Amino acid sequence: MEYVTFGELAIPIQAQAGVEREWQQVSLRQLYELPREPGIELYMPGPFTLGSDGALYYMDPGDMKIKHFDADGYFKQSYGGLGEGPGKFNIFTEADIIGDSVLYVNDPNRRTVSFFAVDSATFLYSIPNIHAHKYKITQGGRAYWIDLGGDSLLGTSVGEHNARFFGQLITEQTQAHILLKGGHVIPYQEDIIYVSSRFPILMRYDSTGTMIYARATPDFERAEPPSTERLNTSTGFGARMPSRSINGHSEVYGDKLVVYADVSASEKAFDVYDAATGDYEYSISLPWGRIYFASYDLPCASVFGRFGTRLWRSMPSTLQI
Repeated sequence: MEYVTFGELAIPIQAQAGVEREWQQVSLRQLYELPREPGIELYMPGPFTLGSDGALYYMDPGDMKIKHFDADGYFKQSYGGLGEGPGKFNIFTEADIIGDSVLYVNDPNRRTVSFFAVDSATFLYSIPNIHAHKYKITQGGRAYWIDLGGDSLLGTSVGEHNARFFGQLITEQTQAHILLKGGHVIPYQEDIIYVSSRFPILMRYDSTGTMIYARATPDFERAEPPSTERLNTSTGFGARMPSRSINGHSEVYGDKLVVYADVSASEKAFDVYDAATGDYEYSISLPWGRIYFASYDLPCASVFGRFGTRLWRSMPSTLQI
């Protein structure tokens, strides 16, 4: 078992058994095109989440609404909208479903997480004072989020909403720790998996904040450690990160962790891992240039991607479009 470090990361990272990707290719066929009915608008490309019934909840930052389409692509209703009142948003970074009955949406600018009834689109309530980059709730009712004010992973016990410290993303670091705030948190059972956007690592924590593993991704040996550049601005000094994101949207299906990977400027993939151990298993090649946002549903062997307003489903075989 080999443990390594990456750049200024102090935590020991367990390397994968192999460093080359095991490719599985698919072909895509078009399911439908959104919107299917006149009068329904999609203003800007946005991420989406899928319900267990195949419904699609599309986050449209153009009008700050979550738009609900059924499994056949027909519009059902929308949630929220731009504004300052209850159930309205300034911006959103996360939306997800609890038990196919409740939709929750994270607004980091207003520092709230809002909850809606899926069937009626009724606003239920908000949790205030949550300054979260990403926010997720397990099916058992435990919440986890990345604190925008630091490098901490916070969480709650079941049925409570007072923030408690659950885990440090990295420890004893210099300025590089700020870069780790970008990433994704994904529930696995009642634990949480953190996938960094700019570091080629993924970590699993249990509900007490104990790290179960920190694993390298297949890009570990090729990735450059992220860096910052200081900028002079009209209001003082600023900084930017010239390095690219390595890992994107991630989900757990059963015991499989699926990570959308930015392999190179011309190649994108879904990397599949064993969620329990972090062991890498295989990758699926995606047609870069046609996919804006994608989700790979392992039980249904489906890939959904956004190109314009078209939705696609994968079929095993050589990649053809």
